[in-house]
Amino acid sequence: MSETDLAVIKPEMMKPYVWLQTSDDSIQQVEQEIAMFCPLICQEIIQKGMGSSKNCAICLPQQVSPAMLSLILDYCRFHQVPGRSNKERKSYDEKFVRIDTERLCELTSAADSLQLKPLVDLTSRALARIIEGKTPEEIRDIFHLPDDLTEEEKLEPLRNITADPRIRLLNRLYAKKRKELKERERLKNVEVEEEHVDDRSVDDLLSFINGNDGDPKGVKTSKNKKKNRRKKEQQKNSSLKEASELNKKEVNGHDIRHQSSEAEIISETSYLHCAEDDGFTSKPEFDDDEIDPALKEKIDRRDEMASHRVDDLVVQIL
Repeated sequence: MSETDLAVIKPEMMKPYVWLQTSDDSIQQVEQEIAMFCPLICQEIIQKGMGSSKNCAICLPQQVSPAMLSLILDYCRFHQVPGRSNKERKSYDEKFVRIDTERLCELTSAADSLQLKPLVDLTSRALARIIEGKTPEEIRDIFHLPDDLTEEEKLEPLRNITADPRIRLLNRLYAKKRKELKERERLKNVEVEEEHVDDRSVDDLLSFINGNDGDPKGVKTSKNKKKNRRKKEQQKNSSLKEASELNKKEVNGHDIRHQSSEAEIISETSYLHCAEDDGFTSKPEFDDDEIDPALKEKIDRRDEMASHRVDDLVVQIL
């Protein structure tokens, strides 16, 4: 609280104590002069007239717990006393912020809610010294923060306002890692597609095979269809078998007929040869002049007919 605000307060408005209610609904009685060092409490007293009694206690923000209020009041008591040197104040401040990180964060939040700017600056500088030079992973471990960033977000390029060569090299490394990450994800997706597992149940698979929704009627219908298909295949096979047997019989009959025709041709040919032989053998016994002309003409005609018949038989055989 500034000296101007304190000058505005009239003596009759000043009371030795003020009632404050913390986040756990507990009520504490605090020296008014010390409590008014916090701007928020000072506004509640001056503008609203709160804190004058236990029934009219000033409700502090949710961030202010009894432990944090105790630390803040200790800080106000030390700095409220006039005549202290800057060296003493600096030494006190350094010791004051030597607490664990969790309590330091809570103290910063409580001081900010009470609008106590000197204490906010002090605790913020202490937190800055803690995280200085730390990696994001180390900072998350210090403050117990969850890692909600993806691998790609962690490799986002850094802003290089000062053209620092180290940041430039780091961004190149991040770009290389981002490329490797994308390639790894692409290969992983390909493997997942190749190793796709059919997670359907047995009933679903049976329904898919049967071509219906898996109801009993559909199953019976599919069975009947299979039986009919099997019967048709058997009938088809039997008809094919009968046709093949008929073809065999026809081929055999054709062979028999062919053989008989060949035998007839051979017998006729042999007969003709015998006739010719008889004719030739009879020539020495009879002279052409001694043969009757009518008989000779008849023999020549028979020879000509036999020759034509032999030629026809040869053509048929070929």
